[in-house]
Amino acid sequence: MANFIDIHSHIAWGIDDGMPSIEDAQIALESANADGFVGICSTPHFIPGQLDVFIYNEIVSRQKELKEMSPIPIYFGGEVMMNSEFIDGMDLGLYPTLNGSRYMLVEYNVLHDIHSIDYRDDCLYELKVKGFVPVIAHIERYFHSGLDYSIIDNWIDMGCILQINRTSILGMHGKSIQSNALSLLDDGYCDLIGTDTHRSSGNRITKLSDVYAVVGKRIGFDNADILFYVNPKRILSDMDILNIVVAKKKKHFSFFRR
Repeated sequence: MANFIDIHSHIAWGIDDGMPSIEDAQIALESANADGFVGICSTPHFIPGQLDVFIYNEIVSRQKELKEMSPIPIYFGGEVMMNSEFIDGMDLGLYPTLNGSRYMLVEYNVLHDIHSIDYRDDCLYELKVKGFVPVIAHIERYFHSGLDYSIIDNWIDMGCILQINRTSILGMHGKSIQSNALSLLDDGYCDLIGTDTHRSSGNRITKLSDVYAVVGKRIGFDNADILFYVNPKRILSDMDILNIVVAKKKKHFSFFRR
């Protein structure tokens, strides 16, 4: 059985739209343990404009409870929404990084096509200026009319890390998002694959063995090990990540990623 470290999970209960209860969290932890997880980074939503010290401390307190009950090592982080209030809130000290590293998991509103978000690169730029490395969550979900590699290449040039969701690769968000995810994989535009766990049953669960098999067959198990274990471990250790190397495609080559 392969080992997995999940870098993106809403497994802490009762603090966002993730796990509804402690019982659900316990079921999810048991499932993850049986599936080969050797680490989970708890990444609840942090939404600028809706944050204060009380809310921040409440989230961290719940993460500590999760850590105490878990049979798997739990790391602390968050998924920070890059909205119109993101930049103004940067100096408040309320945006967590992944395990205290320089890496910060960030997202855009997936309901909006990325082309309509005029401040998208300003947020990333401000993060870079302050010494953070943006890890862009589920990048496949922002392109509603097909991938725009000019935007993605610009993110890479800025030093951003690209994360894809298990559910997207397996087609659980529809064929369009699945097509985006598989194209990104095939073209070497992926650094991490996570669960984006929200529930203990259904689609968005603590499972990676199924998608690991799909990815391994598609781009090789050496690459899969990098995406599911090596790079998450390196990020949690505040180390530089590794690039996957895939077969040459017509337009894009992983060899020129960084």
